[in-house]
Amino acid sequence: MILGLVLLSITVGLAYRGWSFYRLSLEDRIEHPEFRALRPSGWLGNGYGYVAAMLVVMNLSYLIRRRFGNASMGSMRTWLDVHVFTGLLAASLVSFHSAFQLRTPIASVSAASLGTVVVTGLLGRFLYALGPGGARERLAAALDAVEHELPGTRSSLAAAISQRPGPNVPANASLLRCLLVIPSWLRTARVRRDGFGMLLPARRQMSRELRHATRELYAASAADARASGVAALLRSWRALHRFFALLMLSAVFLHAGVAWYYGYRWIFT
Repeated sequence: MILGLVLLSITVGLAYRGWSFYRLSLEDRIEHPEFRALRPSGWLGNGYGYVAAMLVVMNLSYLIRRRFGNASMGSMRTWLDVHVFTGLLAASLVSFHSAFQLRTPIASVSAASLGTVVVTGLLGRFLYALGPGGARERLAAALDAVEHELPGTRSSLAAAISQRPGPNVPANASLLRCLLVIPSWLRTARVRRDGFGMLLPARRQMSRELRHATRELYAASAADARASGVAALLRSWRALHRFFALLMLSAVFLHAGVAWYYGYRWIFT
């Protein structure tokens, strides 16, 4: 939430800083007093682009952490949050760098590839939240909690779960196969929930503690049902996201190289 507030504050601040310029048409912007500063090749607009390029490079450190890092370098969740933050901030700065206009093919390709990476990254972050980490342990703890509030029900609830296993998706499954199995894990979660309803008392007859334990049981059961499918889907999605990230990186370096070649080097003078 802190990173989200920082991102929102920076974006709002940049928009406020140049609102009188960005809201004008391309023809009218030429007459604006800050045209030379805020245009894409201006000292400020061009600076946004260089900072965004540096953020993109920093963003890739998450991949290094995943492959070569260890626990002493920080938790993967923290690295992922920073990965998302730097990616979204880079996308915001690119928008202000372009002054919300795309007038060259290289700029269009760079913006399109960055936008694709951001969208696939956000979807990947959603899948990560659905991830199977500790699904079995969570389900066992939920069954224990219900058993504590309603003794004698654990075995029947566990049997209902085992009779309705979730889909088993191989680790090397294609992205299409992973997507096609989504209705299956949703159906398994729904059937399990219906089965629990036949074994548990009506909600109005439950104590507050039992209602809480039952909600956790439903959530843990759904997480267990989708565990295999989400794990395979996340692996396939990462490969797709990585491909678009490399495409974006190539476009960004090409775009920056062209800008450097034509003399936009104020930040180094």
